[in-house]
Amino acid sequence: MDGEGFCGTDVVPIVFDSPNVYFVFDRSGSMTDPAGSGNESRFSALRNASIEVVDDLGQLINVGLALFPAYSQDGCAAGAEVMSVTPGDKPGQTATLDTFSQALTLQPQGGTPIAATLRNLLPTLSTLPGRTIVLLVTDGGPNCNANAVCSIGDCQANIDGVCPDPLTNCCDASDLNFGPRLCVDEPDTLAALQDITAAGVETYVIGIAGSDQYEDVLDAMAVAGGTAQVNAPTQYHRVDDVQTIGAVLRGIASDAVSCTVPLQDPVTDSTMANVYFDCDVVPFSDINGWTWEGDLFDTITFHGTFCQALKNGDVGEVQVLIGCPTEVPK
Repeated sequence: MDGEGFCGTDVVPIVFDSPNVYFVFDRSGSMTDPAGSGNESRFSALRNASIEVVDDLGQLINVGLALFPAYSQDGCAAGAEVMSVTPGDKPGQTATLDTFSQALTLQPQGGTPIAATLRNLLPTLSTLPGRTIVLLVTDGGPNCNANAVCSIGDCQANIDGVCPDPLTNCCDASDLNFGPRLCVDEPDTLAALQDITAAGVETYVIGIAGSDQYEDVLDAMAVAGGTAQVNAPTQYHRVDDVQTIGAVLRGIASDAVSCTVPLQDPVTDSTMANVYFDCDVVPFSDINGWTWEGDLFDTITFHGTFCQALKNGDVGEVQVLIGCPTEVPK
């Protein structure tokens, strides 16, 4: 037993099978609107919350980020990747967090080209190794399709009450102020999501304050993304208070983290191994602790509160030490 309470002479390296958590964030002009009763904008609240999630989950996830629309004079430019998928930071490191934070310094402007963005990202998402999930956050319905045709009921200018004459279809092709780009672009968006789902990638749709009047299309998007909620008020993840967006992002991302962890090398004597979360020993228990996964002694599984602590990013370092009898619950 050393001075920090560790017992063992050899450390067996752990290989985290980290999922790819790919954030796709709305940076349309309405994201400058207040997040709540204070002065913080929706985009700022989303930025701060996601940075905290990436910081807390660290090496448990690989992180990628895309923003829509892309930085362009065209407010309907298809969104693009601003940070390629990168392993999360190990304890004491901040390189990934710094890159992620810097990528979120672009200011909101423009429309909501979700369909074009997803089509743009499909080649990248479909070739990532391992499990990939997309966290798509928006404060409105998809638009920006210049070829769309819609009725008054699907024209966002009419839905949002900014059409000068509510009895006129402001998304008519002849309307110079609004036009087809403000049609709710549901068919193309659902088709793009279905292509991503077919590639084995799940898309979680999260609608924040301002998106409630597009509930039907966001529900349909969640279904197409393969992640529709059951026994919930909406099939997509509805967040009325943007200040709570961090808990939603964390919940989805952490759920993708596995509590079964491979070791770099198998252990020859399974009775002389101990696992530590930071400086505390984890008992050998299939109820609230850890156990071997299979008979090869090269993979461990965490259970109970220890599994949840790992998923939540509450553990700074996980170590497996060989050389002392395995600790069991007292």
